[in-house]
Amino acid sequence: MAAASIEDSEEFRIFLDELGEMVELTEANLVELEKSPGDPGLISEVFRAMHTIKGGAATLGLEDGVKVTHAMETVLDEVRSGSRHLDSSMVNLLFSVLDWLKLWREALSTGLSRPSPVSLLEAIGAFSPSKAAGPTGNSLSGTGGSETRLPPPLEEAIENALAQGKTPAVLKVKFRREAPFLSVRAFQVITYADEIADVLGSIPSTEEIERDAVGEELSVYFTPAEKGEAVVRAVSSVTDVTLASVEPVDQSRAQEVDETSPAPEELEPPAHGTAGEPPVQAEPTTATGVPGGRSAGDSGSVADGGREFQGQSEEAPEDTGERGTGNRGGSKQAEAVAPAQHAPLVRKTDLGKTVRVDVSLLDFLMDTVGELVIQRTRLTQIASKLQAADETAATGQDIGTLAAHLQRISQELQEGIMRARLLPLKNIFAKFPRLIRDLSVKCGKQIRFEMSGEDTELDRTVIEAIDDPLIHILRNAVDHGIETPEERRRKGKPPGGVIRLSAWHQENHVLIQVEDDGAGVDVEKVKESAVKKGLLSSEDVSKIDEKQALELIFLPGFSTAEKPTEVSGRGVGMDVVRENLERVNGTVEVRTRRGQGTTVTMRLPLTLAIMRALLVLAGGWIYAVPTSSVEEVVDFSGDDLQTIQGKPTIVVRGKVFPLISLQGVLEGAMWNVGKSCQYALLTRNGKSLMALAVDDLLGEEEIVVKEMGRLLSRVRGVAGATILADGDPAVILDVNYLV
Repeated sequence: MAAASIEDSEEFRIFLDELGEMVELTEANLVELEKSPGDPGLISEVFRAMHTIKGGAATLGLEDGVKVTHAMETVLDEVRSGSRHLDSSMVNLLFSVLDWLKLWREALSTGLSRPSPVSLLEAIGAFSPSKAAGPTGNSLSGTGGSETRLPPPLEEAIENALAQGKTPAVLKVKFRREAPFLSVRAFQVITYADEIADVLGSIPSTEEIERDAVGEELSVYFTPAEKGEAVVRAVSSVTDVTLASVEPVDQSRAQEVDETSPAPEELEPPAHGTAGEPPVQAEPTTATGVPGGRSAGDSGSVADGGREFQGQSEEAPEDTGERGTGNRGGSKQAEAVAPAQHAPLVRKTDLGKTVRVDVSLLDFLMDTVGELVIQRTRLTQIASKLQAADETAATGQDIGTLAAHLQRISQELQEGIMRARLLPLKNIFAKFPRLIRDLSVKCGKQIRFEMSGEDTELDRTVIEAIDDPLIHILRNAVDHGIETPEERRRKGKPPGGVIRLSAWHQENHVLIQVEDDGAGVDVEKVKESAVKKGLLSSEDVSKIDEKQALELIFLPGFSTAEKPTEVSGRGVGMDVVRENLERVNGTVEVRTRRGQGTTVTMRLPLTLAIMRALLVLAGGWIYAVPTSSVEEVVDFSGDDLQTIQGKPTIVVRGKVFPLISLQGVLEGAMWNVGKSCQYALLTRNGKSLMALAVDDLLGEEEIVVKEMGRLLSRVRGVAGATILADGDPAVILDVNYLV
């Protein structure tokens, strides 16, 4: 198989990475497209993504991927040409194609058997495009003077572009006469051009290229003409391309297309390729590989903002505004319909703007910088000692100056590597619109899903830890939170509910919040369920307040559902949420208002590689406690101690806290608070506060987290290790698991 011969190549690995990103972006765009089925920008971007995947698959000889993406591309081409309306059944089919592509990518990356495309292609066959009409008398010509009769769909696309004030151009490519795989080269040319400009169509068409009906020449029509030079540079490096040039398309018919369009002389002339100028040309030498100079920066996405999704079968009004590119609908229709109030967010790939780096390299760089920080601190200490003696004061001063300069440089280097470890939350947020859409359909509910703060960045380790918790919380919001349309109407609410997912920075933390306007949590039902499941006694439940009752939902096995469903109700979820968050020193809080909705807020540290920690002394050893786990530090004497049922406690502002000895915990006698203890750290252990007694406080500083061996990493209450300024190691404690 062709795949077996290239699976170890760099091109294959790059294709898999880009395939994953393309599928993820397309999934988000399809969710938006279902709400605004007439939006040309969304249709164009989904078509562009499938076209890019097809080109990459063709280059690598992955025929099954080419067939599936080509079939999807064909359906989308009918939609963007206006000959077919996008309905819910077609959207469901397109989602099925994406699901197949996910399985296909997983099989390619693992070497397992690839999924068969036969049944999927048969399903797509039901949406096969109608036969194109024969050539008409219309024609568009280039500057060369010779008329080229164009297929009606391509001619219509060019006319629509002219009606919108755009400047179409044609890329003319010649291939080496005896070159093999001309269809693959043609796909590469179209793909590279489409990453820089908006490709309107080609001669021969993609369908003809798919059938290997390719000759020595290829014409690719695109907008805007200003991108001509960049397009030529990109396609010139394609193997077997001997000539690439760009010519403008005649704009004299713009008046005929739309009488309300500005006259040609009123249009702002493009920077390159206008009539009267020589065409842009390139005479490349024999080139191999992919173009190094091409950039996807020209296809940046629209301004960021919250976006919505209506997860309901009710059809959204068609959006025929002139947003985005590649509008294939009639311009008269665009005039007749007012722009929709909701402007969909078209998600575009940023391939070409980023460099992929193995995370192990980032970890290595962070460890190296950590060592540099330690040596810098030791150098500062040596300088201080030298300056204290008269005979070495001058030398100490010089070393101190050098240490200060080294501190500034190492600090900047440390911050730079830290930024490289950060990832935007959109890496996991992107899949949630599809999740909400599928769940709302399954549960028979109308839900508008809104997201904001997708560009908020977190350390990659933290992002990996919150993926499952967010899924659990969102599933609960759909199944338990939002009511059915009938229930909402009875309560005087609109039939459609709202779920908002937002994220923002707050000091050295990131807050992620899921809010819904559903039924809220029935606290009394929570208490009854806890008793019924044997988690608490009736007497204990009667003593807890609302806030404490809400904490019960985080107990393993807890659920208020009377019977399990496909979505939830099996008692697995919220305990996993808290457990995963505590592993990264995060917390979760639930607030609810009966009949009005529920808000779940997660508080997470910005990074786990470097953190602020409080250094404490216990039993002659130094320990580091993350400041995110410490709510307050109090000093106490033996007189402040009280005992309840024989166990030590401490009273802070009238509130009683159990007092646990840090040294005692590590020695197996946590209630053994010695006379040497002078301070208590008020920390949170799961759902309750406790006081952790220590001998002394050594200060607060920034520490570099070092991973420990497999054996020590299993020790309860140990989160890692660090190297102190004097070169000695110290254990980092996880107070959530100390007791």
